[in-house]
Amino acid sequence: MKPSIYNFVWSTDDPEKVMIFNSLTTALAEVSKSRIDLLNVSQFDYALLPEDKKQFADELRKGGFIVDDAADELRTVKFAYNSDKYDSEIVRLVIAPTLACNFACAYCYEQLDKSQGKNEGQNVFMPDEIKEDLLNYIGKIVKTGKDVFVTWYGGEPLLAKETIFDLSQKIIAITEENKVGYSAGMITNGYLISEDPETVQNLKKSRIKFIHITLDGPREVHNSRRMLKGSNGPTFDRILEGIKLLKANDIETYIRVNTDRSNIENISSLLDVLKDNNLSDIFIYLGHVIPYTAGCKSYESSCILTEEFSIINQNFYKNLNQMGFDAGRESFYPRFARACDANRTNAFVLDPDGDMYKCWTEIGNKPASIGKIGDLTRQKKDKENREIQWLTWEPFEYPECVECKMLPICMGGCANQAMFINKGRPECKEWKYGLEHYVRTRFSNLKAMRAAINKSC
Repeated sequence: MKPSIYNFVWSTDDPEKVMIFNSLTTALAEVSKSRIDLLNVSQFDYALLPEDKKQFADELRKGGFIVDDAADELRTVKFAYNSDKYDSEIVRLVIAPTLACNFACAYCYEQLDKSQGKNEGQNVFMPDEIKEDLLNYIGKIVKTGKDVFVTWYGGEPLLAKETIFDLSQKIIAITEENKVGYSAGMITNGYLISEDPETVQNLKKSRIKFIHITLDGPREVHNSRRMLKGSNGPTFDRILEGIKLLKANDIETYIRVNTDRSNIENISSLLDVLKDNNLSDIFIYLGHVIPYTAGCKSYESSCILTEEFSIINQNFYKNLNQMGFDAGRESFYPRFARACDANRTNAFVLDPDGDMYKCWTEIGNKPASIGKIGDLTRQKKDKENREIQWLTWEPFEYPECVECKMLPICMGGCANQAMFINKGRPECKEWKYGLEHYVRTRFSNLKAMRAAINKSC
């Protein structure tokens, strides 16, 4: 037998013990220093171990900390990654019924520069013929028994809410007729949710189970970053009312705080506002502002490095926990990294013109389209090649990823960054800088829980 190549060993407060973590199984254990010699050798003969060490080896094996001599763990990682990547039981569609937006956010990656070839005749809202092409496409897909998952996107999707509600009912009817599953979510700036009392009810009727909304800080900070287009008017209070409505109607809501140098000092103030408004049970998380496209390059100097973001995120989770937010009760903890939808089959992003893309950072950038939803079988060779480029991307082509102990929980980071922003270099995830912190936090929480249980017994 031999130790796993994905083991991490860290000290604990007890000088006689260490904690061990495995990034392939994400198992975590505390063991005596005197017993970890099995993890410090290249291999050992299980049959020659004394009985007590055999029992210990059996426990280590359950957690994946030791493996058989013949085990090829990298091959196991590749198999697990690709098994999930090519799982085609669900069709995942990101649909933008409009690319129009009522906000003028400085860091928005959907701002296009002249070189990106945005068509002057592009539809502001999805026309009827594209809606029919979409419904026909879904009609063909469900005949194969695949479930459908839709994320409504934009621009600001609620500027086209009637289209969303109408299409949702038609998609639901198609999926029910063919006895397949259907579920949906939405990414919205949240400004229009409270405008019409019927909106939330229609969201529920459309089976929109979750919604992601952005608040970039307390009122004055948010309003300086996410203002109304044209008037630069404030948006914070209207969004907050919308979040309260969603909560009152049991729609799962996530608050994203887009984070850069201009608002990192004000995040804790936002938590105070949310708590004062009885929203500490809403899930809240930080988003790392990155210059994905040429349109947001002008904002690059405000962006923070991943290492800096990791430190900010660590402190953020501490604050959540201390302030009693639900999102802080469970410590941030790694899991086996699944492939991004952009690298999967049966996953597409659709714009109002019927152009399809693999990644939502490319939406509206016509040269990046992989074809039209009405006739994907006749896509041009360059479109087909672009789709193949997305589908065949994987972290295993990078030697630095293959040799990294964090590979199973990172998988090379964002493919868009690796292929188009970093020009062939993978983008390490936050785990590179924060893994030990997050694992230690979980370790401490588990020990505290065990101590509480033992005390009550």
